[in-house]
Amino acid sequence: LVDVPAGKNLEGYLYPDTYLKTAETPLTYIVTLALDEFARYFTQSIIQSFQAQGLNPYEGLVISSIVEREVNNGQERKKVAQVFVKRFREGIMLGSDPTALYGALVAGIEPSVFADTPYNTRLYTGIPPTPINNVSVDSLEAVADPADTDFLFFVSGDDGVTRFSRTLEEHEALTAQYCIELCQSY
Repeated sequence: LVDVPAGKNLEGYLYPDTYLKTAETPLTYIVTLALDEFARYFTQSIIQSFQAQGLNPYEGLVISSIVEREVNNGQERKKVAQVFVKRFREGIMLGSDPTALYGALVAGIEPSVFADTPYNTRLYTGIPPTPINNVSVDSLEAVADPADTDFLFFVSGDDGVTRFSRTLEEHEALTAQYCIELCQSY
C-alpha cells in the first residue's frame, strides 16, 4: 500500500477473486486476503513496466482499472491499454464511458456519460481521481506492456466486437456503423 496516495481508498487494490469464508469470518481477514492476492500481481516488474510507459504506479493502476471495465477480451486489452496510455501521455482526454458512469454512481446521480464529475474522462483531461474498480492481472499486464499500435480510438459494437481507429473521422464512421443500440443508451 506504499503507492496509495494520501487520502485515497482501497478501490483497485482489492484483488477480485472468490474467497470462501463463513459469515463469522472477520471482514479485516477477507480484506487482508484480497490485498495479499493483489500484491502477488502488483509486482516490481509491473511497476517498472508502468514507469517505462511514463506512468507512476498509481496512474498505471487507475488506467488498468479503466481497461478492466472497458473490455473483457484479453487479446483486445493490450490494444485498449495502448489507446489510453497514448492518450494520457499526449494530454488527450481518455474519453472512457465507464469512468463517467462510475463518477455518476459515486456522486449519487443518474448514470450518464454527461455527468459532470471529476471521474468523467469525456469532460476532463487526465485520469480519474481513483481507480473505477478492482483489476485483474490481465489488465495490469496490458497497461504494463500495451500493444505496439498507434490507435487513438476504439468502439465496442453491438455485436461485441471492438474496432480500433487512428482518426476521429474513422472512429465516428465505425461508431455509426457498428454501435447503434449500445451507443444510444448513453
